[in-house]
Formats: sequence, structure tokens, C-alpha cells
Amino acid sequence: MSIVELMRPNAARDLAWLQEALQAAVELEFFTLPPYLTAMWSIKDERHPAVATIRAVVEEEMTHMALAANLLAAIGGVPCVNRPPAIPEYPRPMPGGVKPHLVVGLQGLTKEVVRVFMLIEEPAEPLEFEARFAARGEIFPRIGAFYDAIQETFHQLNPTLSVDRQIAAPLAPLVVANLDDVDRAINLIRTQGEGSNVSPADESLEDLAHYYRFQELERGQRLVFDPLRQTYRWRGSLPFPEVYPVAPVPAGGYRDDEVSDEAAAWSRQFDYAYTNLLDALQGAWETEGQAALWRAIEWMFALKGSARALMAIPVPGTDFTYGPSFRYRGPSFGRRGTGSAPIAQGTFSGERYGIPRRNQLDLAHG
Repeated sequence: MSIVELMRPNAARDLAWLQEALQAAVELEFFTLPPYLTAMWSIKDERHPAVATIRAVVEEEMTHMALAANLLAAIGGVPCVNRPPAIPEYPRPMPGGVKPHLVVGLQGLTKEVVRVFMLIEEPAEPLEFEARFAARGEIFPRIGAFYDAIQETFHQLNPTLSVDRQIAAPLAPLVVANLDDVDRAINLIRTQGEGSNVSPADESLEDLAHYYRFQELERGQRLVFDPLRQTYRWRGSLPFPEVYPVAPVPAGGYRDDEVSDEAAAWSRQFDYAYTNLLDALQGAWETEGQAALWRAIEWMFALKGSARALMAIPVPGTDFTYGPSFRYRGPSFGRRGTGSAPIAQGTFSGERYGIPRRNQLDLAHG
């Protein structure tokens, strides 16, 4: 059931509704990660402030996904991340019918891409600071309203909560054992994404919610708290970074027989790591627990090297370069190796996947 359907006034908000809603939340939170990562990896200078901005958002989105998964596990559900329809595809609208006219794809960082990210994270009423990002009519559920409904339903049902299949740090800052934990988890997700209705920050004056972090990139300025006026003001300059001109990745990703051997090999390497990442995340909440979560984190680190290698390869006949497809190729593809992430081994054994030795990266440091 889509989020739009779950949010209908006549929807019966019982335990089954709550489980469906939390699964939709898991899918929604994970959906943002590939577009954000692709944009971040396309920045040439990894010391540029935009990298730190996007990385902070990515880390918090990973936390949100883990918290949503813990909330689902607490009421007896099993989060699904590596089976359709949970596996994200691009380009497409956001999962669940949220903002259905907003199509999100995989491509390098541009001002227009930043505006798309702002729309993903947009609060009901963006706060105004000297000048305001263009207002847009919105008749579809915002993400914060969806979490409001989940929180209300937890309190109405007061279900029995179990910590048996929940995951702790480093992804999830808490396990959900009672309604106070439910409130803490949902409030963290909501404020980190949208901020509050009185402040663009979440946990501290300098820690901006996602929408306003992206707005800094779009405006090319920092949003800084002015202690004298007790408000936020736009200050200074934040130059837009130099990026690899990563073309929008086509629907279904790049096919091996449509690209050069080098691009196909790096794409397979990326898909191998991504497939293992999804399988490890599934195992973490299904049967394997914390050990699988650590494997998933290793596979996350293994993605960047092959992604940036692709971004250095020109697309023939264009001014653009390739990018990662974030394509899940199935458990059999993911199990072709040893089951350990490349970062755990130091280097990736690329010959097995058609990558010449001279092109292999040390993914532990890539």
C-alpha cells in the first residue's frame, strides 16, 4: 500500500497499517541515499565543504532508515530492503506516492539537482530568512506528516514492543523499547529532515536540518545563527564545487553491452558491492543481527572507489561521464566472492569481475 493510500482519512490505522507504514518509511529513507551519494561522489575536491554537507545528510538518512527498521522490528515486522518492490529504481518519483510529480534520478551535482534534494526534504512551511526559496503548492503528503501519523498510531495502539531483532549502533542510535523511545526516534527523523516550525536546526544551533543544508548549496551562502538578533541570517560565500559532469543514469542502469569494457567492468564492481550491501542489510534485521550490519557498513565504504572511477570515464559523443547504476543483481551475483567486503580485505580482487589489475582501486582508501 502506498503512503498516499495509508494517509487517507478512512484508512483503518491498526497494527497491520502500522507495519505497512513503517515498511514504506524504510523504503522512503533508503530511496534518498543513491541520489545523494552520486551527487557527493561527483565533487572532484573531496575537501570542498559541499562534500561534508552531503555526507552529513547521508549519514543521517542511514540513521533514519535504521530507526524506521527498528520501529518495524519492535512490532513484529521484518524490514525488507533486497526484494521488489523495496529495491529502489531510478529515475522515478519518490516511493509511496509522496510528491508524485517529483522525479528523482542519479546524476552529478548541479544547482538543479540541489533544488530536487530541497524538494525531497521540504518542510510544510520553509522558514524565511531575508529571502525565501520559491514557494511551491503542495497537495500531497509531506514526509513529516507521514511520520506524524505513525507516531499518533503508536500512541493509539500502544502495541507490545520487542527489542529482539533490533539493531544498535553505529547506524541506529537507540533501540525501541517503549513509547518514549518511539517518540525520540520519530522526532529525530522529523527534525533532522525538516527542522521544526520555529527553527531550521535540529539538535543544535549549528546543526541544520537537511532542507536548509541543501539550501545553503543552492544559494551559495551559509545560514548562520545571529546571537544578537536571535535569528538566522545568510552570510558569507559558499562557492559551488567543481564536479565530474555525470550524466543522468538511464532507467535500469547502463547495460554491459552498451558501454566500453572499462565502464562495464567498473559498473559490475559497483553492482557487486551494492548487491552485497543490500543483502547484508536484509540479514541484519532478518536473522543475522549486528554482525551483518558491520558487513553492510564495510560494503558501503566499498562503493565509492568504483563510482568515482566511472565518473572519470567519458560517455562517447557527449560532454558527460558515466555514473553508478545502483543495480541489485540478485543474491547469486553478490555471493560470487568471499562474502567479505573489499574494505575488509584491503583491495578488491577485480580480475574475477573483468577489471584489469591496472584499474583496480584500493577501496580501503579510495
